[in-house]
Amino acid sequence: MNDYHRYVREGKFEEMWQECDDPWNADKEEYNLSFCSLATALLAEPNVLSFGSGTGRHMEWLKGLHPHWMGSDIIGIELSKTAVAIAHQRYPWQGHCQEDILTYFQRTYDTGGRAGTYLFREVLWYILPDWAEIVRILKAKHKKSLVIVELSFYDEQQYGLEYFNGPDDFIAKWPFSIEKIVREHSTKNQREGRIMVAGRI
Repeated sequence: MNDYHRYVREGKFEEMWQECDDPWNADKEEYNLSFCSLATALLAEPNVLSFGSGTGRHMEWLKGLHPHWMGSDIIGIELSKTAVAIAHQRYPWQGHCQEDILTYFQRTYDTGGRAGTYLFREVLWYILPDWAEIVRILKAKHKKSLVIVELSFYDEQQYGLEYFNGPDDFIAKWPFSIEKIVREHSTKNQREGRIMVAGRI
């Protein structure tokens, strides 16, 4: 298996999904159970758009925790054509759209309906230049929806610090109301680890 970090640093996500067996440990049960136990407490309703849905594994876990959901209740938006093809093969019930996140919001600006929840799972570092415009569109067109962002930080991190210099700065710059914050830190200085923030637009 190739090291997926190299592809991420170079922005080669299509090649990453083609060459790496399980980037981000997406198929690891313990990782997804940890994520889903947090996310399921935050999801107040179906009709979820999941950005950066990958091969659909976390969507499958979420539906397992909400067995009454139909296939149309959670839709994945994923940049990689390869990842979407794998998701369709593994989980035929799932709905996926192969598209860049900002392009999706621009395309549906006047015609798209409002989703109940917008889930950005570990994708924010890769869309930082587009985040301000995505936030603007969400505030303009998707009021009262729930936004959930899951993001990992690292002690030795260099990239993206001009946007968010650690989890505390991310919380301080959160552009919506805050309903829930979950932090899982693995180092003493409280920087490295995952954070999940949820709030209404």
